[in-house]
Amino acid sequence: MQKSIVYIDPQSYQNLAIYDYSLLSHIDGDIHYVCSKLYNYKQLPSNVRQHRMFSYTKYRHRPIKALSYMLTCLILSLRLLWWRSSVIHIQWFRIPRFDYLMVRLLQRLFKQKVVFTAHNILPHQGNESKNTDVFCKAYHAFDRIIVHSQTTKDEIIRTFHVDGDKIEVIRHGILPFDMSEEQYNASMETLDRQYAALHGKTVFSALGYQNFYKGTDLLARVWTETPELRNNTNAMLVVIGKKNAADMDLSMLEGIDNVIYDNRRMPDEEFVYLLRHTSVYLLPYREISQSGAMLTVLTEHVPLLLTDVGSLAEPLSVAPIGWKIQHAEECELRNALIYLLGHKEEIDAIRNNHQAWEKVCAFYNWQDIGQQTQRLYESLNQ
Repeated sequence: MQKSIVYIDPQSYQNLAIYDYSLLSHIDGDIHYVCSKLYNYKQLPSNVRQHRMFSYTKYRHRPIKALSYMLTCLILSLRLLWWRSSVIHIQWFRIPRFDYLMVRLLQRLFKQKVVFTAHNILPHQGNESKNTDVFCKAYHAFDRIIVHSQTTKDEIIRTFHVDGDKIEVIRHGILPFDMSEEQYNASMETLDRQYAALHGKTVFSALGYQNFYKGTDLLARVWTETPELRNNTNAMLVVIGKKNAADMDLSMLEGIDNVIYDNRRMPDEEFVYLLRHTSVYLLPYREISQSGAMLTVLTEHVPLLLTDVGSLAEPLSVAPIGWKIQHAEECELRNALIYLLGHKEEIDAIRNNHQAWEKVCAFYNWQDIGQQTQRLYESLNQ
């Protein structure tokens, strides 16, 4: 690639910073990486020039956030006049109508080819009907669209009538933790005391940000209203993570003997500790295209119980590493949890199936993902 690639991710912190690093470190050529000032992962390779520009997250009020974001985009558009770029790769829309206009500006005035990664078909937050309208226009405008599964590609074609030839299926890789074993071990004694109640139990966990689309409220109702779960002294439910949905009530989990619930963010050491003491990780999602949480859990070889939505169940088609239910419904989830409590030997067999886990890790290999992405860039230069 003689000209540079401009790779834009306004949300490049936490898991999204890990995604960007993992992808960009497997792509050759000159890359301008435009990211958040909160980028907090490893130093990027020398061929990637990092520009920490987006600072909208530091503001609390939405109008100020929006103004900051739009000003940054306008400043970026001026920089693009000076950068010899062949392709612009956008990871997320933050203000869809504004972002769509920026894409058209880049294409018409700057004659840029624009690639967009559709991590989800529509944003999880905001007015979905308005987003549907603008994303329909955007999907037709992009020169190429990257999706992480054939299921997502088919849904975009079906919903928005987009030409399938412009949609490329490139998997989302596993998201590793940036943490040494020494760092983990330094916290282990304290965490052992804090979570002594988990030892020797069958532990079900749902960790990280909690949202309505993730079905956490469904899980809470099933556990608290089912005596076989709520009163089981051999089982524990752990739900820890910041609750993002204001209208999602999880207070019913408070005060139950075999539940640990906390509405807060947790450090990586604690997250890893809980994964390593989890018997089954729960993903009763109502809707999703691809789950970063699941791809993080896979790093610790934790068996999964998930709903068959989007491409969430894809790892189970690669190797037998868990169980799925068809729908995010109370009856299905209740029956699955009760079944697993009576079949601990199945859980242990999956956790110890090293061949299956190696197969899954190979399937989500970042080197292959980087090579596919680079070939897509090169195809747009021809």
